[in-house]
Amino acid sequence: MAAAATPTAVVVGATNGIGKGIACRLAREGFRVVAVGRDKEGRKEEVLGYLKDCTSEGAGGGGGGYQHEFRACDAFELGSVKDCAQGIVKDYAAANKGVDALVMTQGMATIQGFTPTKDGNDQKLTLHYWSRAAFAACLLPALSASTMPGGPVVMTILSGGVHSPYSKYKEDPELKKHYSVANAANLAGYYNDLFFDKLARAEPSVNFVHASPGFVASNWGTEMPTWLRYPIRGMQKALGKSPDKCAEFMTRPILQCAEGKMGLELPKQPEADNCAERGLYIMKDDATAGKLTKGHTAEAMESVWGTTKDVLGRSGIELEG
Repeated sequence: MAAAATPTAVVVGATNGIGKGIACRLAREGFRVVAVGRDKEGRKEEVLGYLKDCTSEGAGGGGGGYQHEFRACDAFELGSVKDCAQGIVKDYAAANKGVDALVMTQGMATIQGFTPTKDGNDQKLTLHYWSRAAFAACLLPALSASTMPGGPVVMTILSGGVHSPYSKYKEDPELKKHYSVANAANLAGYYNDLFFDKLARAEPSVNFVHASPGFVASNWGTEMPTWLRYPIRGMQKALGKSPDKCAEFMTRPILQCAEGKMGLELPKQPEADNCAERGLYIMKDDATAGKLTKGHTAEAMESVWGTTKDVLGRSGIELEG
């Protein structure tokens, strides 16, 4: 890609695992990467050095590594998410550069119960859903300024096509009464589907994708107790794909849009038994199209949007509609 048209990708969770692999893959393909992650001593230098090496391995060979950025953000705190996203918008939308891709991989794997953040939201749900909705909503001005031929891409990598519906979205919308590992997983996946499907219909110039990475040999499960973590590591080593291989699949829609066209097909809408003209793409771990759950209804979509509006609003993040 020509230097004058260098596309920009914001990768949240770019310091480890799948996110790190995706950031490297996009850098190799000529993207300027804005790596977002929790800060610690030496992390900025580590991440930028890594991305520079990835750029050197790419088709361009050695140029452009200085263009990458590291932006510190604690995704457990929605206020930090807002500040980080607004800083990116200020630097990219205002300068008419635009953001061409937003990839969100932040997460944790634990067996803990409801564990409140500073904002009073559950830690796991904050990483897997609330912070993702916040990043996407706050970055819309920069995404709207994108000139990528196939349109900008917002990708939330979690459990697209493999989770079940969360049936208590009205009774217990923030999972404060019926918390379990299974409910937390299903709520996060289900809410990602519903929220981003509604956002996709409201923002037709942006391509929204909910993807499942499959089983990856990453550092997933670091927060697990030792008696679970060691067996998980063994299974990952024997059966998991590498983060680089995962990144090859996960970045495919972004690279296709950079060339001019989204390669995925929209899923059928359960209520209408057909495909909407615009909406959320579901992507399986091999970059093929997946399905929405049977619980994906207009009523559930509106309910989850309202809940998300309330949660984000408590941290000063406004959703329209």
